[in-house]
Amino acid sequence: MPDTDRRPITASEALERLRRTPEGALDAVLADADLDALVRAIAGGWLTLPLRTRSRRELLDLLTRRRIDELSAETVARLLHAMRRLPPTPSSSSAIRDALRSRTGEAFRDLKYLLNASGDHHDLEHIVFEHLLPPDREAVLAHIREQAEQAEHLELRILCDIDDTVRSLLHDPRWPRGTVYPGVVALLHALDRGRSGDPWRPGDLTFVTARPGGPRGIIEQYTRGGLADLGMPPHTVLGGSLLNLFTKSRIAARKLQNFERERLLFPECRKVFIGDSGQADPQVGAAMRERDPEFVVRVLIHDVVGLAEPERAALAAQGVETFGTYAGAARMLADDGLIERDAAEAIDAEVRRAVAALEPGPGRDRLEAALAAEAA
Repeated sequence: MPDTDRRPITASEALERLRRTPEGALDAVLADADLDALVRAIAGGWLTLPLRTRSRRELLDLLTRRRIDELSAETVARLLHAMRRLPPTPSSSSAIRDALRSRTGEAFRDLKYLLNASGDHHDLEHIVFEHLLPPDREAVLAHIREQAEQAEHLELRILCDIDDTVRSLLHDPRWPRGTVYPGVVALLHALDRGRSGDPWRPGDLTFVTARPGGPRGIIEQYTRGGLADLGMPPHTVLGGSLLNLFTKSRIAARKLQNFERERLLFPECRKVFIGDSGQADPQVGAAMRERDPEFVVRVLIHDVVGLAEPERAALAAQGVETFGTYAGAARMLADDGLIERDAAEAIDAEVRRAVAALEPGPGRDRLEAALAAEAA
């Protein structure tokens, strides 16, 4: 449905074109369409209320109900992403609800992962918790639970902190500030493709942070862009708010809220959580294990502050394991069968090369001691 005259298309024009589309051909038409422009037609511009005219209501109904069975999961994901432009009114909320509930089984799980691999903060979590009104949200979460009960296998979801977990930033004196930890990108790739039911399904990785989302998700989008530059697998970001930056208890509370949302959206999945010892992640990981011990299969904490042995033992008693380098983390995950053994060996070699390249000093000494302890 190309816009050949380069002027904004109206809802009545779009509706007429789509009505003329033969049955079974709608997906091919929308594959080449500008769905953002189509949703702008439904909204009627930025200054008018959506769905005021009959043609706008009919167009939304056609796309999300009457002919949605003709659309592929990719097209439905693009359509739902474009619908971020609609304010959360009863009409738009119920349309999103019905579009999500149009899929079941593996097709529904494919749709969830595609939404999480959308490339910005308008992901599944944002759609369900920000764009749906409470009754529609409950209906969608109930649909998620029903579909999860029918899952034939338990896929693996990776929840990962960012600061001092992916990059040395706040509390780690062993590496130069800003260093991307050797082995972390390779380890996240190994987990993403490791033992999940479909290793090529995008969106297994979620970064859980207390960083604020900001207006229109600006800070979250900046965070996602910085991660993309590192060659990460497809991922989403669950952020926080400015109030969460002041105390460890608030940071922990926000991360636990993110975990609860993740658990509601993907109840059929096992979880691995990777964090660091610099802020509240050990407490968050212990709470995750307590709340969902069956599905939180590993909590790994990157020790950047040098925890004493009694502290590490106390965490281990709560199901929270610590590691000093990503060589050690990879070894534990390989022992659990969550990543391949050759991937763990490659990560070990990468970490050892990076440590050997550091200038002699206390930081390098601590890392070499960690490597020796982990190898033993």
